[in-house]
Amino acid sequence: MALVTIEQGRLNGLQGDGCVHWRGIPYAEPPVGELRWRAPRQAPCWAGTWPATDFGPQALQPQEIGVAPAPSSEDCLYLNVCAPQGVPPPGGWPVLFWLHGGGYRTGSGIQVGEGEAFARAGIVVVTVNYRLGALGMTYLAGVLGPDEQDAGVCTLLDQIAALRWVRDNIGAFGGNPQRITVYGVSAGAKSVGNLMASPLSRNLFCQAIVSSGGDHVATPRQGTEIARRLIDELGTRDVRAVPAEDVLAAQERILTGMAAVWLWRPTMHSRALPAMPTRLIAAGSAAGIRLMIGHNGNEAATFAAFLGERATAPVDAVLTEIFGDTRILDTYRDTRGADAAKVAVMSDERYGIPTQRLADAQALHSRVYRYRIDIAQPGVPQFLDGAHGMELGMVWNPPEQVSLPREITAAQIHEAWVSFIEDGIPLPSWPPYGPTRPVLVFDEDTHVEFDPNRRERLAWGDVSWQPGAWFPF
Repeated sequence: MALVTIEQGRLNGLQGDGCVHWRGIPYAEPPVGELRWRAPRQAPCWAGTWPATDFGPQALQPQEIGVAPAPSSEDCLYLNVCAPQGVPPPGGWPVLFWLHGGGYRTGSGIQVGEGEAFARAGIVVVTVNYRLGALGMTYLAGVLGPDEQDAGVCTLLDQIAALRWVRDNIGAFGGNPQRITVYGVSAGAKSVGNLMASPLSRNLFCQAIVSSGGDHVATPRQGTEIARRLIDELGTRDVRAVPAEDVLAAQERILTGMAAVWLWRPTMHSRALPAMPTRLIAAGSAAGIRLMIGHNGNEAATFAAFLGERATAPVDAVLTEIFGDTRILDTYRDTRGADAAKVAVMSDERYGIPTQRLADAQALHSRVYRYRIDIAQPGVPQFLDGAHGMELGMVWNPPEQVSLPREITAAQIHEAWVSFIEDGIPLPSWPPYGPTRPVLVFDEDTHVEFDPNRRERLAWGDVSWQPGAWFPF
């Protein structure tokens, strides 16, 4: 047993291989009944000892093909802690606060494991569940009135509540509340950008890692459009009386599968997210927070692998909405070839350009390190090199045997993440981001490039656009 005492009471956990686990810790009240679509409330205290030995349910979500089924529930606000064994150093171990991806629609805190490799390196890892999809981000204020404004950002408010819990309690697990790094991939990375922007999360963390992120929030107009569609599907405005499973079913009738990956996102909110995240970050909302940020070199290959030509079918419409025409594709045909142009421009609209702009914004106020990953983890087919999400295995579970070039790079990627979490400097050879735009490119011969893909970056110019759902609904 591993006994600790936190603000809510005593917990016992499990001893592991070089680390200690506490699972299924409630960080807020269950968001059910009248608390559905409300800001999270502090979890109550308990008498006796809470058995933190089993994972709490993940957020209610569709069971996708190829994803291991796991218990899911509207009652989902639980987190897990994985800490090193032994006596912490003075002040405590650094802390990694992980936000999972999954398009704000699927996933859980433990989708890539509990972080044992980080814990064995001397880092306390916190993995978090938060509300997803319609139950986390339906902007009811545009339909039911201003008292429902929080409904559109429950996901973000959950993440902030979990961060506050970590600040207040992580010392009991040997962690240092002054050395918290927030890290996310995909929707988790977009969440980290929201946290950097939000006035409500100020002073809750000192570092951030954004992997395939950038702005992805809805305007009130966009949020209202989706909320009206959901209420139409439910057939009632008494939305808190509807069983949660019916809300999920209605959500999936709007868009489902991989095509729904960008539909659900937080809506701008007067207190939690008063403007687009990158704009707030450029104005100094995250001043002093060190940032490691990057994307993968062929992001949209993942979506093309699942959806085929359907993935890039909206490209012309999306570009016309942004620029008024599709001439930017000519640049990509020159640089990537005709067959790859649409996949490449989709990658940049969704991830590459938003990543670059967030890096530029934060570099005005703090040290930034920028990267690009051009390979997939060892054993993954090479046509997925640089595809969305392909770095996760290398970051979280480095290879035990390191001899082949990809194994060496995989180990180097994990080492860079550990080093940044520990002291804010990922690798000695990695220059901070600045006017010359240095980017560390992870491939079989990892190297630094200055302003890579410059022609493509310049083709986007300074045009701004409001990210949409990509696929029509």
